[in-house]
Amino acid sequence: MQQNHLNIIRSLLAFRSLTLQIPKYHNAINASPSAQPQIFNRNLTQAITPKTKTDDQKSKKLKQKITLIAQNEAISITTLEEAQKLAKRRDLHLLRLQQPDVKTGRVMFKLVTSSEMLADETLGKGASKSADTQGLRKLKNIIKWLNKRHEVRILIQGSVNGADEGNAERIVKAIEMTIKEPQVIGKIVQKRQKGSYIKFNIIPLAAAAETEASTVKEL
Repeated sequence: MQQNHLNIIRSLLAFRSLTLQIPKYHNAINASPSAQPQIFNRNLTQAITPKTKTDDQKSKKLKQKITLIAQNEAISITTLEEAQKLAKRRDLHLLRLQQPDVKTGRVMFKLVTSSEMLADETLGKGASKSADTQGLRKLKNIIKWLNKRHEVRILIQGSVNGADEGNAERIVKAIEMTIKEPQVIGKIVQKRQKGSYIKFNIIPLAAAAETEASTVKEL
């Protein structure tokens, strides 16, 4: 009998312990689902509305004010976006002019036809060819002066912002190849670079006496 009482008490204690644990476990279960929607909603909002600096810059560029010149030379102030739409409606092209608006400082565009755009590109290529012709002429002068045993002084000036630094180096390499091929006729000495300037001298490969008596030519 006494043993039965002990068993009943133990059963009650075990049941009480179990009932005390159920609310804690129940709260732990309920806590997780209640937090999940908040996390999900926050992540969903961030995923739906991404915004990058590139998008902002593109939007600002399209909305910037420009000076537009029509085909009849009429001048108006509009946005780049509206100018693009107008050009599309009229089957025209937007040509950006090099010089800004003198009065406002705004970028200037002109509405042109396909043939006018092609003519402008052709003129640009012509200017590039003219620069190449001048470069070849100077290389020939270098060869001529070196063959006459003259020292040649070279000065290459690039842009202040260093945009054409690679082009300046290509000029130096072109000169090096010119004085070495098909035969070596000169040597580059005292090469120095300061800011956007590259300076060096080219001496003819001759006897010391001839070199000392030679005249210095500046290109």
